[in-house]
Amino acid sequence: MHAEPTDLDTAKAQEELAKLLEALVRQIPGAQWALLSTGDGLKLAFCNRSVDDADDAAAACTGIRSAARQLFKERPGGVRQVAVEHDEGFCFVMGAGLVDEKAVGTLLTVVAGRDADPGQAGHHMVRFVTGLDEQLVVAARRNGIRRLGAPRNGIRQLEQ
Repeated sequence: MHAEPTDLDTAKAQEELAKLLEALVRQIPGAQWALLSTGDGLKLAFCNRSVDDADDAAAACTGIRSAARQLFKERPGGVRQVAVEHDEGFCFVMGAGLVDEKAVGTLLTVVAGRDADPGQAGHHMVRFVTGLDEQLVVAARRNGIRRLGAPRNGIRQLEQ
């Protein structure tokens, strides 16, 4: 039997994830902030942003992922990572955690300045994702969830 998480449990988990995101940002040279969000646009944990900015970013990251999926709609497989390059830096959106047909998945986003090395950012993001794996799934979505296949090139698929 699995007990439903309380608001206190959820707040504690969000705080712990925020600390892990802060550590991730410190590991990536040039990183400015990070966010964990659901695949349907709800923030789970964040660091170095306001609550409102994190809400906006969660919605935007879902849109970024959706646009990438649309480009490959007739191809098998799924989008694993999306990188956006801006004059002032980069935004990396990567699938995190477990997904199935009933779960929306989790997205990890890192925004970095233009001095960031995209390869190094991707490496640290993959290590973060694989280190947390199951903790990145909202408890209510655990039933019936299956693991994605082994990541290709160290990057998990956002969805199949």
